[in-house]
Amino acid sequence: MGTLMKADFYKLKKSRSWFVCIVVAFVIGVIMSVLYYMAWKMVGNNVEFTRTLMESLGSDEKTINDMLMVVPDNNSWAYISTALADTNVLYITAIVISIFVSSEYSMGTIKNSVSRGCPRTAVYFSKLIFSLAAMVTVVVSYLLGSGMVGCILFGFSAKISAGQILLTLAGYIVQFAAAGSVFVMIAVLMRKTGYAVAFSIVIPMLITSLLQVAAISVNNSNLFSRFWLFLSITSTQNFCLNGEAYVPFLVGTAYLVLSALVGIIVFRRQELK
Repeated sequence: MGTLMKADFYKLKKSRSWFVCIVVAFVIGVIMSVLYYMAWKMVGNNVEFTRTLMESLGSDEKTINDMLMVVPDNNSWAYISTALADTNVLYITAIVISIFVSSEYSMGTIKNSVSRGCPRTAVYFSKLIFSLAAMVTVVVSYLLGSGMVGCILFGFSAKISAGQILLTLAGYIVQFAAAGSVFVMIAVLMRKTGYAVAFSIVIPMLITSLLQVAAISVNNSNLFSRFWLFLSITSTQNFCLNGEAYVPFLVGTAYLVLSALVGIIVFRRQELK
């Protein structure tokens, strides 16, 4: 296992796509925070008009409040929390993980590891560990970009307690790890880099869109956010502040375990060429 991890560490360190995505994540974090600030200014100045308009269109009170909460408030934590909840960074990490894992198939290195007698389960977990490590660096870069804008505008500030911030961050960490595990599973299933990248981005977006439409039709926006990981992430802070902190932890743990099990089972049965 140690030899596998050293090899994966070296490969990740030499990965150009990883470094490019770190830079891209930072830039997008800055851009999104600036856009959020502009939106906050507009909504902040016209919040009553926005609420009245949405009520006239038939939106319920919870939907209106959820929409207004997406726009950051005038404190730096709001920008960090919004950046974590918007899931943009997840699709950047999907690219990094898909390339990191699936390129092993095209280069034949994953077959070489197995041929040398390395247990397939150990090979899979090594890929998973360094995929999550790559994800962490990209997410941190994104948050630095977002948080920098918030700190420049408002300094180090928050409207919730330190305990609530730590609980919310823990919820995000568990769910992001689960998303990373899902991307690894997809990469193993697809094998080819192009397919892995496409499926890792398109499938979560498609399912999320379908579930959002379904939630509107049943007039319950929380119904699917409790079961679908990529919707649960967007509601993490709401869950933690409303006494339902167990939701992101249970959802994240379930997806992490299940995706890892599926990935290992598939990988153990794959014919490596």
